[in-house]
Amino acid sequence: MGESDDGPAPDFDRIEARDLRDDERLRALYVEAVRRGFWPNSPRTALEFAAYAEKALADDTRGTPGRLFYGLVKRKDGAMVTQSAEDRAMARFPSRARQEMVDEAAASAPRRAAADEAAGEGGDAVLGPDVGYVHAVLMQCFLPQQATAARQYSTSHGKASLLVEAGSLANPDRPAEWKLCDLPSGSKPRLILPYVVGEALRSRSPEVDLGNSLRSFMAKLGMPVTGHNGKVLTEQVQNLAAATVLIGEWSEEAVHTNAGRVAKRVSFWLERRPNQLTFWTPTMTLSDEFFQAIQEHRVPIDVRHLVRLARSPRRMDLYAWLSYRTPRLPPRRRQPVSLRALWPVFAPGIDEFFNFKNRIRSDLKAIAEVYPHFRVEIDGDVLWLRRSPPPVPFSGRTRLPARSAH
Repeated sequence: MGESDDGPAPDFDRIEARDLRDDERLRALYVEAVRRGFWPNSPRTALEFAAYAEKALADDTRGTPGRLFYGLVKRKDGAMVTQSAEDRAMARFPSRARQEMVDEAAASAPRRAAADEAAGEGGDAVLGPDVGYVHAVLMQCFLPQQATAARQYSTSHGKASLLVEAGSLANPDRPAEWKLCDLPSGSKPRLILPYVVGEALRSRSPEVDLGNSLRSFMAKLGMPVTGHNGKVLTEQVQNLAAATVLIGEWSEEAVHTNAGRVAKRVSFWLERRPNQLTFWTPTMTLSDEFFQAIQEHRVPIDVRHLVRLARSPRRMDLYAWLSYRTPRLPPRRRQPVSLRALWPVFAPGIDEFFNFKNRIRSDLKAIAEVYPHFRVEIDGDVLWLRRSPPPVPFSGRTRLPARSAH
């Protein structure tokens, strides 16, 4: 670790640039944050803390990186931290140094240490077989609910926007031909995408083999393992892999557009089973752009809940949005959301507002049977939200493990 700057110990309420640049002073700030009880204590969260410092130093344009750092720590919005900032933090504080920070903080706040470490290391059950991941924007803006002949689809919600364009792939059934794919739509892409990202996480590689896992996935959906059902699911894998996704995000500081294919490579291997059934089993390699975006903006989601709601893409979307939105609300306060504002987001195919309200009431009841802990209610034309525990527990930001060398 670096040598400490001369001068008094850092003051957490008046953080200066030197507090962020110097290893010992930043370590003292971490211990103080844990002692005050607003920062969890674990090796992973120690790395997050240092990564916030690196981001503040790199992004500051007003000569007040301490203020930017303090805001990042308070918000705990890990999606704002880049991979380069985290890499610099890891170089400053390797694993042994982070453990020393945790031990020092635990001695400062012993009663909180065990609980915080469990929360920090448990994170969002990152390796759980039923945990999938979705880009944060796709928890607010959603794919088409029904099949469409259109080649382009766009939707917006708040300061986020999604644009999806259908693409083409080499046709597995006809050599030397291109297959014009449709837009990914309906319930299956809403299951495939978090499932694929979860598999990428568990294998620590952007390449996902959907051979045996595809049949296991079909069984989870209650789909008989037949050639026909495998083909239907494979077609949606193709649609998703071929699609170009543009994500727009607006903030007070900047406007960002992220564009790219979900997959940079998709291969279909012909597999003949002993019972004469034939499958095209795909292997999908996530594109560099999508893999990086997922690392920086991913949100965990319980695939089991999505499966139970799969008869209704609208319910899947509403569940995803509540999973993302309600845990981030301030405690002990209600958040009003206009149902008329939600109408085009969740039910673009419903013509009458009255019908939409009735559907949403029914949807919330169905979601409550799957996950009864969302604290929501409808009063007139307003949906009231209260802070709710997330279906997949998480602590601050989560990030995919380091990319496999192969």
